[in-house]
Amino acid sequence: MKYENIIFDLDGTLSNSEISITTTLKQTFEHLGVKIPPYETLLKFIGPPLVESFMKYCGLDKTAAINARHIYQSYFDVTGKELNVLYDGIEDLLINLKNQRKHLYIATTKEEKASEYIVGKLGIAKYFDKLVGASKDNSLSEKCDLLKKLFTISGISPDSAVLIGDTTYDVIGARKAGIDCIAVLYGYNTAEQLLNGGANILVKDVKTLHKLFA
Repeated sequence: MKYENIIFDLDGTLSNSEISITTTLKQTFEHLGVKIPPYETLLKFIGPPLVESFMKYCGLDKTAAINARHIYQSYFDVTGKELNVLYDGIEDLLINLKNQRKHLYIATTKEEKASEYIVGKLGIAKYFDKLVGASKDNSLSEKCDLLKKLFTISGISPDSAVLIGDTTYDVIGARKAGIDCIAVLYGYNTAEQLLNGGANILVKDVKTLHKLFA
């Protein structure tokens, strides 16, 4: 494809984080003494900024949601970050892209230090030029803002870049940042949600991603 700079989301795109995130959420709710929401609701936390999700799905005000995020992060830093697994075929895809001399990046709404740890643990850090993640204090957490930060520090021209992600937050963030978005269907949103968000291309699985960049 025409893009020189390929930017990946992390959760639901490079790694399967379902067990990691839902386990940490359960620990957080138990700590808070709050009833654990249905599993289907827990899955909705994957992708958007945590504070927003705690407010939207649990009815917390902003102060309480920020506190919940801190609690979540404390548990995630101990156990959650150990539970991410790489999707089958992803490393082969990254090798193929590097062989094509593409520049690879990660932009994730997950906290930056935790993201760096996960990418290192998964053994794929060597393929990426740069990773940008959410700040510890949540002042930087929106996908659009993360992408713009990446453009600035890496000298990326938006017309040379594409984001590969799995949620409407990725699709909308890419659009706001002025770049295309390839949306994968093996993550956490449906085709309808992704198309309504403005995805440029839908890809059903990692094998199809390989073909797209062949």
